[in-house]
Amino acid sequence: SRARAMPKAKKKGPLSGKSFCLSGKLSKARGKISAMIINAGGEVKSSISKKLDVLVAGDDPGSKLSLAKAYGIEIWDEDELNEAIEGGGISSDEEIKVYKKKLTKKKKTPPCSDVVWEWEDDEGEWNKFSKEDRLLLEENYQSGVKNFVTKDFSWNKDHGTLYKIDFHNLLQINLDSDSERAIRRCGAPKSKKAKKAKKATPMVVEADIPEDGAKHSWQWMDDEGDWQYFALEDSELVEKRYRMTKGKGMFSTTDFSFNKAHNSVYVVNFKKMSQRNVETGASRTIRRVSGPHPDDDADDDDDEDVASSSTATKAEKKKKKKEKAGKIEWQWWMDDSKWGKFDKDDSKLLEEAYQSNASPFVTRDLSFNKIHQSLYIFDFLVMTQVNSDSGTSRKIRRLGGSKGTKGGHDKAEDDGYTSVLKSADWEAPIEVKASSKAPTFHPSISVKDVVKQQKLGPQSLRGAGKGKAKPDYGPIVQKDKHGRKCFDEMLANEKTFCGEWAVFYHSYSAAALMYEVQAAVAACLFRFKSDYATLPRLLWKPFNDIPDAKAMLKEFPTWPDRDHNPRFRAVGLCGTSSLLAHDSEAPPKSVFLMGYSVGPLTGILERLLAACGVPKKQVNALAKKMIKLAEKYGLDARGHGGKMCKSGRAGHLLQIFVRRELIDKYVYPAFPYGVPDNKRNPLGEYLSRGGQKSGQVRITVNPDVFLRASCVRMFVYSADPTFHANRCKFQAKLRDLLDDILDSDNSRAKAAKGIFGGKLPSWWSSEDQTDASKMSKKRYLMPDFS
Repeated sequence: SRARAMPKAKKKGPLSGKSFCLSGKLSKARGKISAMIINAGGEVKSSISKKLDVLVAGDDPGSKLSLAKAYGIEIWDEDELNEAIEGGGISSDEEIKVYKKKLTKKKKTPPCSDVVWEWEDDEGEWNKFSKEDRLLLEENYQSGVKNFVTKDFSWNKDHGTLYKIDFHNLLQINLDSDSERAIRRCGAPKSKKAKKAKKATPMVVEADIPEDGAKHSWQWMDDEGDWQYFALEDSELVEKRYRMTKGKGMFSTTDFSFNKAHNSVYVVNFKKMSQRNVETGASRTIRRVSGPHPDDDADDDDDEDVASSSTATKAEKKKKKKEKAGKIEWQWWMDDSKWGKFDKDDSKLLEEAYQSNASPFVTRDLSFNKIHQSLYIFDFLVMTQVNSDSGTSRKIRRLGGSKGTKGGHDKAEDDGYTSVLKSADWEAPIEVKASSKAPTFHPSISVKDVVKQQKLGPQSLRGAGKGKAKPDYGPIVQKDKHGRKCFDEMLANEKTFCGEWAVFYHSYSAAALMYEVQAAVAACLFRFKSDYATLPRLLWKPFNDIPDAKAMLKEFPTWPDRDHNPRFRAVGLCGTSSLLAHDSEAPPKSVFLMGYSVGPLTGILERLLAACGVPKKQVNALAKKMIKLAEKYGLDARGHGGKMCKSGRAGHLLQIFVRRELIDKYVYPAFPYGVPDNKRNPLGEYLSRGGQKSGQVRITVNPDVFLRASCVRMFVYSADPTFHANRCKFQAKLRDLLDDILDSDNSRAKAAKGIFGGKLPSWWSSEDQTDASKMSKKRYLMPDFS
């Protein structure tokens, strides 16, 4: 007999030619929704594959959602499904009965077998399936299939839940909750049929590797070629699967401790001794070593009796885990730009919360907080601490343990740009190529397409469904009045621009003063609208070789350090395509308040000013004036030797709108580290569709385009409310300082030559452009001005 399959569509309808999979908690029974899809001509699948067209996701969709995103599968909610069916409605009760009958049709049981099938419980103990369930499993196993879907298990009669049995990886998967259990097959008779079945599914094993009393642990090789231990829980997970497959199999999982925030799918292959990230394609070598894990409680000298005893209780192990938490050190970023240590008891509290994956973690139980009793929120994803009463924020980090250092972001993206400034020889003259000439751009989106995009609405809210509750800003932003106001304004901008523009978000902190200075210089020389946004890249020289996304993608395979490469840092930005999505790196609602980096940037501002053509004798004095100006108007200047901003919040978000005609020329979809995400290509087409939008991007910030409000429109939002309110005044004062330096045609020409790296393009004018850079907010918010 064959495995049960979901019935295929036989009718023509609005969903003809499309395949669907359901996941999460839905408003109707899955049988009814499946019948609706089939009645509208669609096909229902029980699992995710690259060939799937649409995942219909309800609440708590689990790992299927991550896998769908990794494969680039379109994601709908129930409202979008109903709209696509266009009133097809729920199928009749008779059709639903026919559907269920097909799904649950009984099959003949095989002859009685001596085979025993077992499942592993939460305590790691193996338990036998009932005789009825063993026959069901063996029948399908003998047929040679790799997996099958069923609802016929004896314990499931009252629930009707769909289960998938994966013989390839020896897993039982609940398709409603996405929970998994290991299974195994023991005592198989050596018949010809069994041998044939085993040949068809070589991953199947019949017993564990016998325990020999020896302990083993697992390591992975880092980018420097050094071996690092997996976290203890990850090492135990890999070892358990290694024994299940006798060291010859492979398995997929989202359960690694370092993966809690990302939920990426990893495949561990014991034959190749490799660990591969399905989303990015990145692979690491792994190995199994003899001896206990360094974090294994059983190896602690102080507790040999407890640890070595086979009768050690759970309470003792839990107690030991708490004691071990005391060995981890937690630190916070102080006002004088140094790391300070948390109190020992506070450090233990944070470690226990971190180990339990409680992020965000909310508490009042901190030693320094006994008098004030303020509510503190800790976000372990981006390592921040927020006082929800005062609104002050700080960076935190974790030192020690097998998981290594967490947080601090000592080499974050904006810091990477500063390192490029520090090392590059910007004064070397070059001949400006054609790519540095002013591009011509003519809007070409049809009115019909504009209306369609406006109907779909703000990019960050697509897929949320009609009539849903207010957007989820996350616990940190949601508790902050200024944060909520900024997010409200950004979503309002998205609504205004969604017809002809797509939006991206870039988070930064340490580079804020440099971005502000570049914007002021660009206002004086190139009419840049600096009242509304900062400018991440100004120097033209790097763009001669990498003017757009196509050129970047051509060079990308030659960069062993990927988007940490100086060539990328000089021209590119990391960003996300949604304000609200939980992307795997720097999601806006997690990093907005504090930004994404810390660390000193001494001397970098002076280097930038020199590169922009400021006379050497005036560079240091001008830099000091700019730092003092930043302090006066509330911009955090700690990275440049200045003072901290009043709130301690150094974060900024740059909201970047790009004309839809230009998206694929200057932006490409990416996984972490800039690895291209081909499933979302072409990006412009992906962003023009309905459904939830998420995922990272890499942007080539060519000044040819980013200086032109007709091509790119930007808005900056600062987490510090004082600076956010004063920013326009700060920009005006910066421009005044520059006017004293760039006070003649000759001085402006010299500055422009420094920016262009040599010869000036024919379109540039030496006249002061400051007045021309000014524009009313009403006009700047017009999507179609020319």
